[in-house]
Amino acid sequence: MSENKIDVDLTLSEKKFDLSLGTIFLDSLKLLKKTIFPTLIFIFLLTLIIAGLNLLILTGAKSTILEMGNEYKEIVDLLSEDPDYVLSDELNTIYRNYPTLFLITNIAEGSLLFFILLPLLMISIGKIYSLYYEDEDAPSTWIKSISKPFNSGKRALTSAFIIIFGSVLISTGFSIFIIPGILVIYSGIFSIHSLIIDEKEGMETIRGGLFYVKGFFAKLIIILTISIFIPMLIQYLFQVPFMELIGLTENNYETWINPTTRNLGMLYIYNFTILFTQSILFFLVPVIYTVAFVQIRDGKLGSPTPKRKFDSKFKDKNKNIIIIEIEKNQKHFNCPNCGKKLPSSSRKCYKCKQLFDLKFK
Repeated sequence: MSENKIDVDLTLSEKKFDLSLGTIFLDSLKLLKKTIFPTLIFIFLLTLIIAGLNLLILTGAKSTILEMGNEYKEIVDLLSEDPDYVLSDELNTIYRNYPTLFLITNIAEGSLLFFILLPLLMISIGKIYSLYYEDEDAPSTWIKSISKPFNSGKRALTSAFIIIFGSVLISTGFSIFIIPGILVIYSGIFSIHSLIIDEKEGMETIRGGLFYVKGFFAKLIIILTISIFIPMLIQYLFQVPFMELIGLTENNYETWINPTTRNLGMLYIYNFTILFTQSILFFLVPVIYTVAFVQIRDGKLGSPTPKRKFDSKFKDKNKNIIIIEIEKNQKHFNCPNCGKKLPSSSRKCYKCKQLFDLKFK
């Protein structure tokens, strides 16, 4: 059993501690310098894949919805004018089936965004955790981080379940009423960390996720708002003007998706652009939620793993001041930490950021 696997009865009560939002955001910004480029690459590649799935799976359904939508509107207008009007079998089928088909298609299309976000978390938090924590069992490379969620049959099935079921459930919550979608994200966001970092499988991942979020509703909602909900609002407000600016309008989309004038190439570009502009703003999510998870895990489990790298490397290196004695006429000295040659006026190493207090003999 690996050292970072936590064998703990998740039904036990946990001790109280303070979850510092300041520490979470500061440490996240430090980590972001090392993770933002790979994260953006993952978002781009995942968007390429999901845009293709959208094209293959949902094009027919969305085309049908557009065709039925005009007829459904006419039926509604007709019944509003004459409630006793008797619909033909064909019109009655459209009237009964259109709302259900519209809802299912919207939920499926809304799930695509979370088909990017959840895999992004799965394949990146292992490496992010290794950058943040000195844990020998954590993935040391991005390749190992990508493969970890699928390195066994049961783990792969658990990962697939979280991605598929989680994406559909979140989308359903937002489609029916916004608050259920928020609660689903809040309740399940640490299930992925439980799978990757605690190495849980099956339903234990869900129990683990619920264990970690318990007692931190207000603070985790703040983090969700900053990292997920505000980006979603920005996308909602600016996506249509942006799409129209680059010529990808809804009128063009209806032309490209029409069976008689279908253009699969432009449909793919349209799908990719929408998904990429939606997901690109989620670049902070893997970092900020891994940092939050580490803080909560330390507090609830009594720091079962080594200290954070930011504690042992960054903080000690920046705050510990080394006293150095030099001759009064000495113009240079070597940093005792990294060997960098520095002028005697230096109080901080340019290379390793070590602080000095010089005393003249």
